[in-house]
Amino acid sequence: MAWNRQGGSGHNGAFGHGRGFGNGRGFDRRRGAGRSGWGSEARVHYTPEQRKQVAEINKDYRQKSQDLFKKDNSTLREYKAGLLALQKEKKTKLEALLTQRQKDEMAARRKRKAENMQVMAVARMERLKLHLGLSDDQVAKIKAGQESLRSQVKAIHENDNLLPHQKMEQMKALMAKRNDTYKSVLTPEQYSQFEKMSHGRGRGGFGGRGGFGGDRGGSGFGGDGSDRS
Repeated sequence: MAWNRQGGSGHNGAFGHGRGFGNGRGFDRRRGAGRSGWGSEARVHYTPEQRKQVAEINKDYRQKSQDLFKKDNSTLREYKAGLLALQKEKKTKLEALLTQRQKDEMAARRKRKAENMQVMAVARMERLKLHLGLSDDQVAKIKAGQESLRSQVKAIHENDNLLPHQKMEQMKALMAKRNDTYKSVLTPEQYSQFEKMSHGRGRGGFGGRGGFGGDRGGSGFGGDGSDRS
């Protein structure tokens, strides 16, 4: 082949259909695609017959991914394009399995999750305003930064033209700069206090999952409240 399959882009490397998007492990499980290809917030309640079909779809995806990997005389670009096509094919097949009732239930759960995230975000902002003594102008700027980051996170998750590892890389880069708005808006004293709050991993603190400065991006500054699909 025209590229080194053992150098990190191979069968179990960066594209990793052996443990990546293909079989519901790796990226999918951590970032919300699960064994059946749906986000954890979706929690599709399949019928026994649907579960069999899901298993067949996953099996077919894995086999096609393996065949694509073994194909001689293909370039890296062609391999990536092939994986994207398989990824979209799998998603389409899974969506076709759902009844209208299942689709409505998924939509309702996503709506409830988004509403809960909004309520939590308002409460966190009020606590932050109280602890740091934020001005109305500072609050407005922080909210604008949060909304911008949420939009970027959502765009990454919904981009079907990105492979799982590409989404991971973009999310990692985005989360690395999630505190930029705070640095630019807060005074040095306020930011110092904010960092202490962010590193408070205990219950009720601002750090960790669900707190300011959390690692997951789905909370505090980085939360998107979007579908993890």
